[in-house]
Amino acid sequence: MQHLKTLYFDCFSGISGDMILGTLIDLGVDPQRLIHELEKLNVKDYRITFSKKLVNGISGSDVAVELTSDHLHTHEHKDKSFDHQHHHSHHGESRNLEDCTRIIASSNLSEWVKKHAVLVFEEVARAEAHVHGKSISEVHFHEIGAIDSIVDIVGTFIGLELLGVEKVYSSALHDGNGFITCAHGTMPVPVPAVAQMLASSERPIPYIQEDVPTELITPTGMAIIKTIAHDFGTLPRMNVQRIGYGTGKRDTGRMNALRGILGELQEECARDQTVLLQANIDNQSGELLGYSMTRLLDKGALDVFYTPIYMKKNRPATMLSVLIKPEDEQKITKIILAETTTLGVRAFRCPRYVMRRDFKSVETKFGAIKIKHSFLNDIEKYTPEYEECASLATKHQVPLREVYDAANYCILNQQWSNISK
Repeated sequence: MQHLKTLYFDCFSGISGDMILGTLIDLGVDPQRLIHELEKLNVKDYRITFSKKLVNGISGSDVAVELTSDHLHTHEHKDKSFDHQHHHSHHGESRNLEDCTRIIASSNLSEWVKKHAVLVFEEVARAEAHVHGKSISEVHFHEIGAIDSIVDIVGTFIGLELLGVEKVYSSALHDGNGFITCAHGTMPVPVPAVAQMLASSERPIPYIQEDVPTELITPTGMAIIKTIAHDFGTLPRMNVQRIGYGTGKRDTGRMNALRGILGELQEECARDQTVLLQANIDNQSGELLGYSMTRLLDKGALDVFYTPIYMKKNRPATMLSVLIKPEDEQKITKIILAETTTLGVRAFRCPRYVMRRDFKSVETKFGAIKIKHSFLNDIEKYTPEYEECASLATKHQVPLREVYDAANYCILNQQWSNISK
């Protein structure tokens, strides 16, 4: 049984960047360690504060990022619906994707934090570019490019890393309704960027509108949860260890907070989502089908296989099956339509269960050979890597079987030279 440190976000009152950060603090992230890591961004002119706050009688953590530079806004918003739920005081200069990426890439943060923070900014950039009919390079972030949102996004991944979270799940996303006023004027809820992120998702993201006349899901919050959530739905089977609340800034008429449930996922098999594409082909040669398989595998297909079938008019034919990642569906479908004679492609959502795996190495008389180690509870499998065995067989001019025998002897006697994950 694998026990993965897992965090479940219960988005019963929406989600935003600072609410995520508050939740992580409430779950045990040390504020001083967070500040220390954020200093690696080399971004100045802001101050971050942490406080406890009661919301509907429930204690949670509030995180606020305030600008301290001269470009801080001095005007007030009289319309109570104006704030696009930024949740912070005010924003400074706007930045584009290149600016935000440069700030993150030039920092001394861990590669994991930098990689995932950039993914969030790219998600928002794609949505904003689509909404405004611009290229990604032309998009300037108003909210997302401000210092407070940069701190929210980067701080989220710092917090996840400090907590040792290995997997994130989320509930359905609850939003309000009506209209809000932001930098682009009066906008419907969900705001266009959030709506586009929902529409562009390769997997279904459950979305529910509540009778709350304002925005509950911000672009920052939407981009973060879309990027980090392994799946959306009810709480997975897990040993719950800690509960935390990140509080919102406004009175919405109900409990305005994000709940985080931290624990260990009880997972016997790893599970991921795949898509199975299929097409029936009765008028294409074996040479062309062989080429199609090569192209599909080169472009990222997880598996490609052919099945003999009979079609209408008693024609012997071939069914092409391609297993892919959800995000590759459009790309791979186009290749199938271009490289084969089929006029249509079927798509099926396929949850996939896989044994966990790592790699070990053995030292044989022919040389080092990498061994794939697959495991589930008391089930273990060891498989010598074919390419390395074949290369050594060619090098030493011996039958491939002898190289396999040498590798399997080391496996049987547990003679590992090292372990590499």
